[in-house]
Amino acid sequence: MTSCQICNAQHFKYKCPTCFIKFCSVPCFNVHKELPCEKPAVAPPSENLPVENVPMTYRFPTADTVPVEKLQALAHSDEVKECLSNPHVRNILKSLVQSQTPETSITNAMKEPIFLELAHACLKIVEPERFQHELGKTF
Repeated sequence: MTSCQICNAQHFKYKCPTCFIKFCSVPCFNVHKELPCEKPAVAPPSENLPVENVPMTYRFPTADTVPVEKLQALAHSDEVKECLSNPHVRNILKSLVQSQTPETSITNAMKEPIFLELAHACLKIVEPERFQHELGKTF
C-alpha cells in the first residue's frame, strides 16, 4: 500500500478531491490545505493525432479494464463505426452517460435492437470468447 504523501509515515486512507494527493489523516490534510493545489492538467488529445499515437495509461486498472489494443481495435472497427453513424444509437449513448440510474438505463437500452447491435459489435472485439458463449446461449 502507498504511504501518505504528506508525512510519509502512515499508509494513505484519503485523497484530495482537487489534486488527488494521498494523505492519512486530518492533520496531514490540514497541512496540505495550507498550500494551494490544482487539478492535474490533462491536455485533450489533438484532433490531428491518429488513435495509435494517443498515449493511454490507466491510473487504477481493474479486472474490467479494457486493454489499449482492444480499444484501438474498437476505434478501427467498421461495424462499430457503422452503428455509431446512427443518430438513434448516439442519442441512446448520450442518455446513458447522463443517466442518474445507469443500470436501469442500460437494461432499457439493451431492449433496443440497434443498441444491441452496437453491444454485439463491441463484444466481438473486446471479449470474443464471451461473445461466442453468450451467442450460443441465445439460440
